Amino acid sequence: MAKTYLKILFYSLTFIALGIAAAYLYFQIKGFEDIRKVPLLVGKNISEVTELLQKERLIMKIEDEIYNEEIEEGHIITQNIAEGKQVRAGTEISIIVSKGTEIYSMPLFEGQLLEEAKLTLLNLGIEVGKVTMVHSDSVDRGKIIAQRPLPGNFDSNEINFLVSKGPYDVSYKCPSFVNMTIDDARILARELGIVLIEKDKGSRIIFQKPEPEAIINKGGSVEVTLGRGWGMWF
Repeated sequence: MAKTYLKILFYSLTFIALGIAAAYLYFQIKGFEDIRKVPLLVGKNISEVTELLQKERLIMKIEDEIYNEEIEEGHIITQNIAEGKQVRAGTEISIIVSKGTEIYSMPLFEGQLLEEAKLTLLNLGIEVGKVTMVHSDSVDRGKIIAQRPLPGNFDSNEINFLVSKGPYDVSYKCPSFVNMTIDDARILARELGIVLIEKDKGSRIIFQKPEPEAIINKGGSVEVTLGRGWGMWF
């Protein structure tokens, strides 16, 4: 009786095991045969992509989100498996989503030295475009006169500058300061933009370098020696 019971138990367990194995094999085969076509995801928004992939029993994975000037925010830039390719149900499809056009906050650079502005732009990830150099009597050499775009939020990572070359070079014949009072000479030098370098003491100029009629530039210097006038140098 016991032997009969054990035989029945053995056959029952064997039958159950075979049934489980057959079921497992069946579902494995069915899963293998469940082939799906990858839909086109590029250019579509997240909601559309979710719906498409669920319909095809595929899994969505957002690989990254990056700025893109051509694809609007929330839409797909790329997919790792091309449209139309056949894959098994449950396959993971990786996508990259657009964050839209990057917005830059453009600072005010007018009045700053160009080289200092370049350092700031480097840290901001903004490129220097065209730099136009012009003469200016009001803005020092190397400083920025104007910028485009103007300060504020902007969707470009490039900026153009108008930069001062300083005033035009002005040259003329050096006037004669000899025998002129030092006060009058200072007034004339200031009007001409000349720097007087004064040597010795006295009320009048008895010698100058460079000599009268020599060509000098505006902003240049003239060395003058002071004394008491002709015949009275001491």
